[in-house]
Amino acid sequence: MICMNVDDLLDPLRYENLREFTAANLEAIGGGVFTERDTLEHLKMLDLIAKAYQSVHLPTHGQPIPGSTNAITAIQTDSQTEQTLITAVNNETLEILSISGTYSGVSSGISAGMLQIYNLNTLTTVPFMDLPNIEDIIDDFGPIAYGHVMETYPGKIVNTPSKLLITGGESLSIKTKSVPNSAITWTILYRKVSQ
Repeated sequence: MICMNVDDLLDPLRYENLREFTAANLEAIGGGVFTERDTLEHLKMLDLIAKAYQSVHLPTHGQPIPGSTNAITAIQTDSQTEQTLITAVNNETLEILSISGTYSGVSSGISAGMLQIYNLNTLTTVPFMDLPNIEDIIDDFGPIAYGHVMETYPGKIVNTPSKLLITGGESLSIKTKSVPNSAITWTILYRKVSQ
């Protein structure tokens, strides 16, 4: 059994901004066993701290945060085969609702592509969704490249993709087989799940 004084619990919290406080900090603080008479009061205090953390970082228990839906754009120039679409900052989880591409010109010229996630901490890239007909999708059937319904050929529907989440320290990017004929404006519709 580890004995701790209540000051050992409170000292790490005295000068912490709750937005910079992490779940790992809570775990470290709660690691001791408190043997004093007023232990229960101290544990109640730790419970309140955990709830305060949750109210800032997970106010909706993992459900989308109301009013957080937003759209941003990223431009892939005619000299790029890869473009970062969106990056999640620390302590943030974003749900990607759709990705669409528009361009000026007769054809986008990008043939095939893939969506990938880049981890800024480990410096690794993981491809997770092949877009073999991306040129057909954004050229002929409207601009949606990722979203609830994608039509690849007449009469052929691709089912809704699984939920796409990126968390703090991750970037979502698109990589195309070739450079586009003209700049493509990618529009990313997203909402926050945690902040």
